[in-house]
Amino acid sequence: MDEKTLRKGERYYKAGKVLWVVKHGGKLFSKVLGTYPYYVELDLSTGENRCTCPLGGDCKHVAAVLKAHESGFYFESFDKHAELFPEAVAMEFLAEVPELALDVTLKELLFTMSTDESGSEVAKLFRRALRLVGITRKKEALHVLEEVLDEYRHVFDDYELAVKLEDELRELESAL
Repeated sequence: MDEKTLRKGERYYKAGKVLWVVKHGGKLFSKVLGTYPYYVELDLSTGENRCTCPLGGDCKHVAAVLKAHESGFYFESFDKHAELFPEAVAMEFLAEVPELALDVTLKELLFTMSTDESGSEVAKLFRRALRLVGITRKKEALHVLEEVLDEYRHVFDDYELAVKLEDELRELESAL
């Protein structure tokens, strides 16, 4: 990878675009927010890598994952399914630290609002964020959910789901 790509990757990492990294043996698996969410696989021993971005690898997303690993930003897994289902493994680790899970979920929710044409993924992440706010009691996250809901209602103005999400948010607010 050239220096320019490595610098771009470092900027991606510093901007918080690496959602999670799972290390299994000598391999890294990650989800990186770019133009779309991209999934990276990297073999640390050979340097071989893959990315689901248009370049397919040797890209800023891979460089961002390398930087994350160098910075200690990863979960180490010994689960035999880590290579097949790294996102599930990452979610399991995040579930153990609800505050971190909330931060990751809000970051992904804000990103997904700009890319989800159906509103389905946004609704899933919104509901996960609601549950995590209930667990963590982090009231400051409610303003982010309010902003997302406003945009959701604007983009998907004919969705009954928007009303249901608003009701769920109001219910949580009154419970806190």
